[in-house]
Amino acid sequence: MKKWSIFILGSIFFCLMTGCATQQPKRDLIVLLPDPDGKVGTITVTTDGGSQVINKPGYSTEVENLNKTPTSPRQLNENEIKDIFASALSAQPDLSNRFLLFILFFENDSTKLTRESKDIFSEALKNIKTRNSNEVYVVGHTDLVGTESYNKELSSKRASYIRNLFVSSGIKPGTLFVSYYGKSRPLVSTEDETPEPRNRRVEVIIR
Repeated sequence: MKKWSIFILGSIFFCLMTGCATQQPKRDLIVLLPDPDGKVGTITVTTDGGSQVINKPGYSTEVENLNKTPTSPRQLNENEIKDIFASALSAQPDLSNRFLLFILFFENDSTKLTRESKDIFSEALKNIKTRNSNEVYVVGHTDLVGTESYNKELSSKRASYIRNLFVSSGIKPGTLFVSYYGKSRPLVSTEDETPEPRNRRVEVIIR
């Protein structure tokens, strides 16, 4: 049985060592895998003897000796990748769902949620509890109507309102982080003093 140190290159690096007799040579297997969103980068594997470039998903190269050039890239099929990297693949975090974003909209010049946003709040609450999240960011915003100081206060009230709704629904206060920006970070760019319902919002980011 050959001794392998295995590298999976995609969004995360892994190095796995399989047990074997110490007198047998160590070989490195390097494989390029796509990121969770399907994007593929390029890697260069270099030794004292030369280098190989890999820029296609599933392609691999082996390093048998640091004084020799890595082997010519070859493609591993899906079953080979699963067989060799089963442990490493199962240990990867689910980065696609690392953060969830919910946007809650408000009635004009108030801390009253729109009817649709009441349902969105319920969905956000459910996800916080399901994920047992310890980090929930509550970020208040306004549209561009009114003075900066007035909108800063209004965005603070909106964020605090949602934070308090979460607390009264059983979410621990220490997991909630509140911030507010007034009219400085609109979701939809408009001229000053333009009413825009989509900017009257609180963003809830669940980690």
